Amino acid sequence: MISSAVMMMQESDDPLFIPATLNAITAEWLTRVLHRVGILKRAKVVAIEVQPIAVGSGFLGQTARLIIEYDEREAGAPASIFAKLSSADPAVRQQLRKVGLYETEAGFYRDVAPLPDFPMPVPRPYLSLYNERTGECLLLLEDLSQAEFGDNLTGCSSTDAMVVVRQLGLLHAHYWSAPFLKQWSWLRSLTDEAEVRIALYRGMLPRFEQRCGHFLSPRILETARRFAQILPTYIDRMVDRPQTLTHGDFRADNLAFATSRGERRVTVFDWQVVRRAPGPRDVAYFLSLSLTVEQRRATEASLLKLYHETLVAQGVGGYSAEDLRSDVAVGLGSPLTMWVIASGMLDFSSERGADLLKQLWERLGAALDDHQFMSYLDDLA
Repeated sequence: MISSAVMMMQESDDPLFIPATLNAITAEWLTRVLHRVGILKRAKVVAIEVQPIAVGSGFLGQTARLIIEYDEREAGAPASIFAKLSSADPAVRQQLRKVGLYETEAGFYRDVAPLPDFPMPVPRPYLSLYNERTGECLLLLEDLSQAEFGDNLTGCSSTDAMVVVRQLGLLHAHYWSAPFLKQWSWLRSLTDEAEVRIALYRGMLPRFEQRCGHFLSPRILETARRFAQILPTYIDRMVDRPQTLTHGDFRADNLAFATSRGERRVTVFDWQVVRRAPGPRDVAYFLSLSLTVEQRRATEASLLKLYHETLVAQGVGGYSAEDLRSDVAVGLGSPLTMWVIASGMLDFSSERGADLLKQLWERLGAALDDHQFMSYLDDLA
């Protein structure tokens, strides 16, 4: 059973207040937290070693591994915890509030991750705190350090891609056209946030061009500009497609793999942009960003076949393989929107960040051309 606590408003005198920085997480604070949520009964935390995650792995906040020492042994007490704090930059934090990133992830770990039938492995949540007034957030999650993390720079192997796509099909099929998705106020649809999304995209477009224009092809820049004009109509069209629970940033950097008894498994994290949206958007996101251009071209048809077969096996009807191919092509608007905004807003100044940005845009640009996305925009207009 997953144990977690989510507080939607915290004040400084609350024993579960949100520390401003990772180094402000003290042994006393963590002891109170783990006792409050029932992880600890007797033991106390006496020391914490904070190991920051390398720059370039968590662009939207502060992340670290907490190595914990207790005054006594206790069953179930984690030896380490993954800690994720909101950005220390108030300006970035306020920008991200507009699209509800921290509120959304807190809601996901409160309402969805603990469900016994949730069909996708995720890190066990110990604690999720969100402050509506300041936009600050803190997550304490299961440490996946023993797993094999995906890497967008190298991309997924063909074998892992099959594991991932099948798991994605199980998730989407489970929530396919499910009316109860609307019960969670934090789970936004694309139309719920259309005005903010359009404003952010158009607002970040000049900064995206300034930062990335020197290594992008004229074709990508032309597509990004054209999309800015068509985006309102594009979002309206998304409502007509079957809706499900989507991850929204489904790429190799947000996946962890492990092999047990000969079976390959994937755990998915970073649920900040989970949405009620067409499932093929996740598929397009993964295929266009997490596989090399040559690999995607060689395996895309078989991966789409696997995804569609998974949907059908789980009871999804009235949705053809041709519907899927069309929706995946249209779904390339998802990574295009996300990475124009991210490229303009976030810090990619580290060596890995710069390499990642170039790699993602090379792959995405090829996918946009292969699927004739610009022609689709012309037809939409």
